[in-house]
Amino acid sequence: MSEAVFEASLERIRRHCLFSGQKSITLLFHGGEPSLVGVKRFDAWCTKARQSLEEVVEVRFMLQTNGTLLNRAWARVLLKHQVRVGISMDGPEELHNAYRVDHKGQGSYENVVQGLNVLREEHVAFGVLSVIQLGADPLAIHHHFLSLGCKSISYILPDFTHDTIGPIRERYGPTPCADFLIPIFDDWWFNGTLDVRIRDFWNIARLIMGGDSLTDSLGNNPFHFIFVETDGRIEGLDVLRVCSEGMTSTTLNV
Repeated sequence: MSEAVFEASLERIRRHCLFSGQKSITLLFHGGEPSLVGVKRFDAWCTKARQSLEEVVEVRFMLQTNGTLLNRAWARVLLKHQVRVGISMDGPEELHNAYRVDHKGQGSYENVVQGLNVLREEHVAFGVLSVIQLGADPLAIHHHFLSLGCKSISYILPDFTHDTIGPIRERYGPTPCADFLIPIFDDWWFNGTLDVRIRDFWNIARLIMGGDSLTDSLGNNPFHFIFVETDGRIEGLDVLRVCSEGMTSTTLNV
C-alpha cells in the first residue's frame, strides 16, 4: 500500500466518523503479510493514524501476521501503539510446516515460535488464529497452543461453500468442523480455565444468552468493517471470494 492510499484511507475514515458520530475505530493490518512493510514504516503509519484521527475518534490497532518477522524491534513498536496481535498458526511443527513454507520450501514453524516467544517475553498481547485442520487430532493441536502460553485462541472455519463441501463430507463425515471443535470445548470446559479464551465458544455463548457475536462467521448482525485493498479498493467480507470472483466488490475506492 502506498503512502497516498494510506493517507486517503485515513481521510475517508475521518470523514465517516464525523458523519456517523462513532467514538472508536479499529485499524487491522493484515494481508498478505503486513509485517513486510517494515517496522519503521508501520510505526510511522500508526503515528500518522493517531495524529489524523485522535481529535475525532479513539483509534485502536490490530496486526494479523504469520509471525515469522517479529523481533524485539517489532515488539517495542507494538507496545508503543498498544497493538493487539494475532498469530496465524496451524498447530505442532509437522502440521504447521505441511502448508506454511517460505519461498525456498522450508517450514516456518521455528520462526513463528521465535516471534511468539518475543511477544510473550515483551508482554505484547497476542492470540493465535488457527484454521481447523480436518482429520487432525484436535486435542493435540489445542494442547500445543496452550504449551506455547497462548491465552486467546480462535479456530477458523475452512473456506468451503455449499458447492464445494461435498467431497469434504465424504472424506471426513457430515459434521467435520463440529467433530474437531467439540473435543476442544469439552477439554476447555471440564479440564481448562476461563483464563484461556477460545473466541468461537465465547461468541456462541454470547448468542445463546441474547448478546451479539463479535465475529463475522456467527450471527446475523450487519458487519461493522470494510476492507481497503493495497490499491485503495473498498471491499466487503473478503472470505466471500471463495464463492465467486468479484463478489466482495463495492466498486468504490478511497
